[in-house]
Amino acid sequence: MNRSLFLFITSLFSVSLSAQYSIDLSKIQYPFIEYLKMGNPGPAGQEIKVNNLFLTKGGVPQLPVMGEFHYVRMDEHYWKDALLKMKASGVNIVSTYILWSVHEETEGNQVWSGNRDLRKFVELCQETGLLVHLRIGPYCNAEIVDGGLPEWIVKNKNFSERSNDPLYLEYVRKWYKSIYDQVKGLLYKDGGPIWAIQLENEYVTKGMVISHLMNLKRIAVSCGFDMPLYTMTHWMQSDYPKGEIVPYAGFYIERPWIVNGKNENPPTAFEFFTYNRLADDIGTNKIKSQGDIEMLDYSNNESPFFTCEVGVGTTNFYARRAVVPEEMAGANITLRLGCGVNLMGYYMYVGGTNPVGKLNVFGEEPEFSYDYQAPIREFGTLGEVMKETKKLNYFMNDFGKELATQVAYLPKGNNDYDNLQWAVRTDGNSGYLFCSNYLYKHDRPEFKEVQFSVKLKDETIVLPKNKVSIKNGSYFIWPFNLTLDKCILKYATTQPVCKQMQGNVLNYFFFADDAVKAEYLLLKDNIKDIKVYNAKCRSVGKKYYIDDLDEGERSVIDILQNDGNRVRIITLSEADSDNIWHLRNEKKKIDVVALTKSAVTFDNDSH
Repeated sequence: MNRSLFLFITSLFSVSLSAQYSIDLSKIQYPFIEYLKMGNPGPAGQEIKVNNLFLTKGGVPQLPVMGEFHYVRMDEHYWKDALLKMKASGVNIVSTYILWSVHEETEGNQVWSGNRDLRKFVELCQETGLLVHLRIGPYCNAEIVDGGLPEWIVKNKNFSERSNDPLYLEYVRKWYKSIYDQVKGLLYKDGGPIWAIQLENEYVTKGMVISHLMNLKRIAVSCGFDMPLYTMTHWMQSDYPKGEIVPYAGFYIERPWIVNGKNENPPTAFEFFTYNRLADDIGTNKIKSQGDIEMLDYSNNESPFFTCEVGVGTTNFYARRAVVPEEMAGANITLRLGCGVNLMGYYMYVGGTNPVGKLNVFGEEPEFSYDYQAPIREFGTLGEVMKETKKLNYFMNDFGKELATQVAYLPKGNNDYDNLQWAVRTDGNSGYLFCSNYLYKHDRPEFKEVQFSVKLKDETIVLPKNKVSIKNGSYFIWPFNLTLDKCILKYATTQPVCKQMQGNVLNYFFFADDAVKAEYLLLKDNIKDIKVYNAKCRSVGKKYYIDDLDEGERSVIDILQNDGNRVRIITLSEADSDNIWHLRNEKKKIDVVALTKSAVTFDNDSH
């Protein structure tokens, strides 16, 4: 081949590879922020408000972590233990279905005691420091017969359930009033933990969604539910009452309700970076393109990207009994964050056992065990997926204030699923790069010679310094222009987990991917002195470059700032990160990071 032609072809190949890992965000306009009109936002200074991008508490942006826990599926004596483990693993909100059939198996005979004591459960949540999201039905699904609708409702021939029939709505009103009577005084506006309610579930009846959900909202409000947030699940092709109810999305990688004989289920769009919030690819009209990137069109996006059913485990159906690895949970959460999710809601977070009534077995599939391979399993032990889930929860806890305000941008190259999947969230200055080369029970190719380029308005961030290989099964979150107290971390090829205050020392915990060498680039501004342990540090112009790390708890970057305060960066190995626990109680001034395979919880002054 002619040498000049060979060089020309080679240069074209290099440009195409380079373009695949480049994104130009220099001309992106930050979206407008418009707050939604919900109910009473709560006490002064602690108001919860929701806009079209994120929610705030006391005016501060939040990225909450919500975990599903069905109190009727666990013995009441073990509720507090599970709640403490939820809190310790980074959950802020407990979400729970209120299953009508379980509480009122026969008409007029309601049971609210023992394992059905909703008020006691909510009070324990408050005692533990957790907010509560009630999913009040009347239909819930939850793999319960008739979705939790009582048999005497389903068999009543005088009306059609899940409709706008006045008689059915009157029965719903009585049910909602019964729930309100149980939790009266525990709403957020009254100083209680209940901050949101979900109306119905998975309602997709064509032409009925808006009218029916609005009828349910009016009934709930008339019964006393004056809330900072009203929600619904947004499944399939359904519309929703814009500005009145916030739609929640669900994302499952393992789908036991779908069976392909002896073959594994094929990957779905949800295993790649996508703005799609619905299971059937409806909603793509809200996406616009600019150059080689895609973004949400916030000119017609009325609601934030909130979720209530991000699957980190799975239940067993009789036709499919999958065993999920911890990596499925980590990949799913990473993908969701990279696509812009600003409320992470897990289903399930605590497993359980289906209750049995006097007349009926309530469980449908399976009948009894609802373990779900959840982070906290049926009998209170830690699930395999807890390893990945909690360290990402801690990340949302400690870095969510900034992440919630950062908008997600996806390279168009992601539309070709054969390409390496990555995304960027940024406010125009700082942000995170998300990457996933993981498919559940399917292999991905190794991508070699990878180096990312993120062009911002005032600079271009190129990371890492040397090109790397992204192996099959890898997924990660890398920060850029991250403020560490008063220092600026230009980028890291390690993933932040949490931060911990010890006197005048602010510790930041990161972990390194097994397959990618760790490196840090720090601006010298505000740094008086820097020492590294089990690593190498080089002065490069106005920056410090740190690499050759021996990851582990003794791998430390110790920074003395100009103000005399210290910042330490601890780079854990990936194995260490599976065992991290971060427990904080601001009132008691407790801030502890522990590395252990056991569960660590705080209960008042003990741990």
